Amino acid sequence: MTVNNPSQDDGSGSEERLADIPRNRLIEEVISRWNDIIRLEGDVAALRRRLREAELLAQGTVDHERPLQGELEENLRVAGTRIAQLERQLENERVRREAGEVDSGRMENLQEENARLLRNEEDLLLLVLDMETQIDRLA
Repeated sequence: MTVNNPSQDDGSGSEERLADIPRNRLIEEVISRWNDIIRLEGDVAALRRRLREAELLAQGTVDHERPLQGELEENLRVAGTRIAQLERQLENERVRREAGEVDSGRMENLQEENARLLRNEEDLLLLVLDMETQIDRLA
């Protein structure tokens, strides 16, 4: 799969490429990317905290409450992102289960249709055997 510039991609090409990929694989890829983003955001938060601490040390003022407050703010932001990710995962699971329920309903209909066709086949087979018996009797 190639990546196009936004000016080159009119949207229809992406839809066609994504239509060729199984839905479960797309979901797994999206979840994987979200996990990567969460991990990277945690790394960015840690780096920002270290940068703030270094700036404070460079200024010569070491106020222990400021780094703590900044750290807590970063932790809150990361936690909010994690909550959003979990909410998306929950919604994805709901959609997957709803699709599964639709599939199970379709499966029940197909099983009923299969049973009906098997009964019909059995009735027709009995009719053919009865006709063969009558033909043998007439011959």
